[in-house]
Amino acid sequence: MQLLQDLVNIKFCKPDQDLKLLTHFKKIIGSLNIYNVFNPSFYLHNNVKIFAFRAIPEGTNLLSSYISIEDMTGHIIKNISLDLCSDIDAIRLIDPKIVMIKNHFYITFNSGWIPEGNDIYIMKIYPKIESAKQIIYKNRQNQERNWAFFYEDGNIYALYSINPLKILKVKNQGNKLWEMEDYYCEKNPNDSLLKGLSIGTQLFKSDKKYYFIAHKKRFIMRKKIYFGKLCLLDFNDKKVRVGNYWLVHSLKSLFGSTIKTNTNLFSCTYFSGLQVSNTSIKLGYGINDVNYGFSTHRVEEL
Repeated sequence: MQLLQDLVNIKFCKPDQDLKLLTHFKKIIGSLNIYNVFNPSFYLHNNVKIFAFRAIPEGTNLLSSYISIEDMTGHIIKNISLDLCSDIDAIRLIDPKIVMIKNHFYITFNSGWIPEGNDIYIMKIYPKIESAKQIIYKNRQNQERNWAFFYEDGNIYALYSINPLKILKVKNQGNKLWEMEDYYCEKNPNDSLLKGLSIGTQLFKSDKKYYFIAHKKRFIMRKKIYFGKLCLLDFNDKKVRVGNYWLVHSLKSLFGSTIKTNTNLFSCTYFSGLQVSNTSIKLGYGINDVNYGFSTHRVEEL
């Protein structure tokens, strides 16, 4: 019943495809021997263009994560696990997201699902690539996925959860570790609109507010369906507000894909990238873990 109610308030992203971003991204991945490209994150800043994404190298069936960095001096593409983080003992490093902190670019990622518990990392990638830092937080769950890092008033924070609203703050920065501590923990969450929302994209600051896309998980025939929802974090008021629509690539994509990289998935529009400028918002997302899309919308539309 709830799934049917959600379908009434759906906005499809495909009609608003960002052809310029799509064309540029296709050119980037066309230089690689990969397939099954999905979940693009991106940041376009002056003459710098950075993309992160997931894909499968030809000749293997192992998902890998990549970053692409372009500026006036050149263009590099790196496999995060093999080229940048070979010292991290993990089968794979997944969910790369791009974030800007103090005019420097970072990626955050995690080590996927590991029975004994996974790890979260952050790594500076521009203007210079540095070693990855493991994120330490004593009150974390055994399995963690997406934390949305951001910079405010001289401090680095991370949005840890939406409902209840929980924000962490960097306590110590070491050569190999960043230690986080509790900064704000909502005591009695009562906003039904936020129930069940999980963090998708990283945050993007515009007009003193932080925009991001969250995900909602529904079930059909015991399989998961993921929708997106535009959210706005007011850091000063410690409130999260939500948009009007559930975001999905297309009607066809709602029925899933014949190729299944995740057998527990019915269908998924997974929002992995977001950038806001003036009155428009650019989105990057994965389609059923096998394809990708980019779209541009007016903020008030979402």
